Amino acid sequence: MKKSKNSGIRLFVNCVKIMTVDAQKYLEFDAQNVTKSIPIFIAIIPDYIEINKELKKIILEHRENYIPNLGSDKSNVKAWHSSWGTHNENPKFMPFVELVTGAVEFISQQYFNTKSLTYNAINMWSMMYEESEYAKKHSHFPSEFSCVYYVDVEEGSSPIIFEDSHTIEPKNGMLVIWQGLLQHSVPPTKGKRMAISMNFNAVK
Repeated sequence: MKKSKNSGIRLFVNCVKIMTVDAQKYLEFDAQNVTKSIPIFIAIIPDYIEINKELKKIILEHRENYIPNLGSDKSNVKAWHSSWGTHNENPKFMPFVELVTGAVEFISQQYFNTKSLTYNAINMWSMMYEESEYAKKHSHFPSEFSCVYYVDVEEGSSPIIFEDSHTIEPKNGMLVIWQGLLQHSVPPTKGKRMAISMNFNAVK
């Protein structure tokens, strides 16, 4: 039987619908202060096991067909990653991008009192870390918000470390959202990991 082009994203449709209707009911965020005044937001996505299974297939398929652009894909991440506009190249990622965009808008409205702003994912890329690979300290400024979502994390995978040595241990299904100006890094890892990152700006 011929496989539908949309088969890889069907699992996300319901999630996107719920997120659009009421993000607060769908995700419960834990707000943690990295510095004295700048919070980060952490949530575990419900049903992440099935979602991650599909995301992993999409990422591996995308990597198999990926042609790197060495001029524009330079990075502080010393591991494989796709291009910064992966969501524009591969529509299978878009339902998940929409889900996370809803979460960013919810955080913006609830924690930063921006009632009328909507957001757009200006960048999206996937990453695969092998043993000893890492990310240098960097920020995503001038992006207003950034995030990482953990698709497949092995035991021994390194934490993401923000300013003031604020450390977050990665877990499968974990979504971490922060303001793009925050510096962060990933030390050399002992366990492999697969993740997705995005940058967001408000729609003008």
